[in-house]
Amino acid sequence: MIKKVLKFLGLGAALLILIFLIMQRGWFMGYQRNLQNKFYDYDSASTEIVVVAIDEKSLTPDELGPLTQWPRTNYAQAIDLLNRHNAAAIGIDITFPDASVLGTEDDAAFAESLTKYDNVVLASRYFFDNGTRRFEWPNRTILESNPLLGWINIQLDDDGFVRSLPLFSQSEQGVIDAFSLAMARVYLRADPSDYHVASGAFNYSDDIRIPAWTKKDKLSNDEVHFMYINYFAEPNQFTRISFSDLLNENLVDKQGNPIDFRDKIVIIGPTAIDLQDDYLSPVSSGVRMPGVEIHANNIQTVITQKFLRDQSKLGLWLTILGFLIVNIVVLSLVKVRYAIPLVLLEILGMLIGGIVTYEYRILVNVVYPILTILLSFTGTFLLRFIMEQGQRQFIEGAFGHYVNKTVVKQIKKDPHMLELGGTKREITVFFSDIAGFTTISEKLKPEDLVKFLNEYLGEMTNIIIGNQGTLDKYEGDAIMCFWNAPLPQHDHQLHACIAALENQKRLAELRTKWAKLDLPEMKVRIGLNSGEAVVGNMGSENRFDYTAMGDNVNLASRLESINKQYGTYLMISESTYEAVKEQMVCRELDQIRVKGKHEPVRVYELIAKKGDETTEMAVKVKTFTEALALYRGLKFAEAKAKFENLAGDAPSEVFAKRCEEFIKIPPAQDWDGVWNFEVK
Repeated sequence: MIKKVLKFLGLGAALLILIFLIMQRGWFMGYQRNLQNKFYDYDSASTEIVVVAIDEKSLTPDELGPLTQWPRTNYAQAIDLLNRHNAAAIGIDITFPDASVLGTEDDAAFAESLTKYDNVVLASRYFFDNGTRRFEWPNRTILESNPLLGWINIQLDDDGFVRSLPLFSQSEQGVIDAFSLAMARVYLRADPSDYHVASGAFNYSDDIRIPAWTKKDKLSNDEVHFMYINYFAEPNQFTRISFSDLLNENLVDKQGNPIDFRDKIVIIGPTAIDLQDDYLSPVSSGVRMPGVEIHANNIQTVITQKFLRDQSKLGLWLTILGFLIVNIVVLSLVKVRYAIPLVLLEILGMLIGGIVTYEYRILVNVVYPILTILLSFTGTFLLRFIMEQGQRQFIEGAFGHYVNKTVVKQIKKDPHMLELGGTKREITVFFSDIAGFTTISEKLKPEDLVKFLNEYLGEMTNIIIGNQGTLDKYEGDAIMCFWNAPLPQHDHQLHACIAALENQKRLAELRTKWAKLDLPEMKVRIGLNSGEAVVGNMGSENRFDYTAMGDNVNLASRLESINKQYGTYLMISESTYEAVKEQMVCRELDQIRVKGKHEPVRVYELIAKKGDETTEMAVKVKTFTEALALYRGLKFAEAKAKFENLAGDAPSEVFAKRCEEFIKIPPAQDWDGVWNFEVK
């Protein structure tokens, strides 16, 4: 009897340690976040908040045109108009780090408007460069007006959702609130109490304490304090007016209802899809939420003081210990046919408890208690089986086999693992697109086009999968795939490059075949980039895809498109090149800055596997490299002559033309050799 009790005590201790390790690593938190998404009470957008949308309508040529061309006086006019209508607080969810395209006077006019009012908050952000915190402020002219500032930084969870944001941060301008907190402070006329977090709360003002949690930033190792955003509305539910309608004083919403700005909180920010300021939120239901509405939800969180908070660690551990003790005692005595209903009732009770406590705005962790219930059920009956059978070696083998199936081989054997959501990992992303596909499609009947395209996609996909790639999606004639997910591959960059070369080789063979059938000539551009991305199931609960997302995915897509600017068909980034340079023949093409990216990237043309290159290829690479060095050394005449020696080489023709232009009009003295692309 004592031995039996000791064995069950040992089981309890082992399960407790296992649960502790799982919690430390954050495993299964994806399930917890998915459950929390369903708890939000999102049908009560505040009527005190109005969004002035920089939307598709505002950006049309008939209205205000492209955002990059807007005069800053547009914002000054909006501020003046809103203050004439007695708006209580105004926030502009746009940073202005660069001088106006219309010159300093335009910025000065904007700054002058800012000095007239004390209810306007401008956006700033911070980021990390080599572990050092950097700040992006409004430009000097605007900053000299001493405007109120707020951080627009948000926190992106591993699954790609936005559930929290940093409360405040120290900077060279002093301690600055989050953008939404700064706006709420203006609206509530709430002076800061202090800027530190104690006992799990931030003293926002003398009357308001915001529940907060703290974690170490991976890049700077600084402590960062966060709050949860309590979402009150699905995307596009706040009162909204187009920016162009505001300037025209057509003060009505989409339904034609008049908008009264008196004593309202007004947020000006981008909502147009092309401006790419939208995110997945817990209430998205498959529709991404503009960043300006995320700030609106958090402003409502503060002014209503309906703050969300995590269940206390003590409360969570007491729940886990309670289930563990009760289940091991009870399940060690009852038969399995009675144990299963008990376990199901416990799980149901835990889920109901999570819903009920959310009504008190407490985020109870239901996943780890449910995991405790399941582990205690599994562990107890497994231990009983071991003791009853008396065949320890056989049963230990069976237990090892069980763990192997559900843990070690989860990714291979259990597709439900993908329901955990997104995880960050380094991947190599492949984008391909048919050059001139519209022209090709016009030459073929629809049924012939489908057959033609299916043959091409089938051949290319076979090569990708044969080289251990994961097919993400087809978008018309385009292919997206990646390597190193879901299974790890230590040489994923090399696999991707080999697949790209084999694609082009097979395509050349198909062109010969298609020419005999009088089918159009097909050429394909490919872009490759390696780097960290979020990989996992993305979408809504009813429709989702296993995919990758992030800046590095976007860069691969841009490289595919930028091939067109150089007349190349296989472009890779520097991160991919560094991993394969010993196995592949490449030539450096340029150092570029793609649209939407601040940092330049060095790009290369992937030519062949080492050993497969011809003498002509080697000479071309050598000559081009020498010419590129002359070009970067500002020796444009010499560079032009060398580029022109490579007759018929499209990139050389591009650089020869650049050299000709630079000979006529030399670049600025601080020219860094980076070529900027404003096309995607």
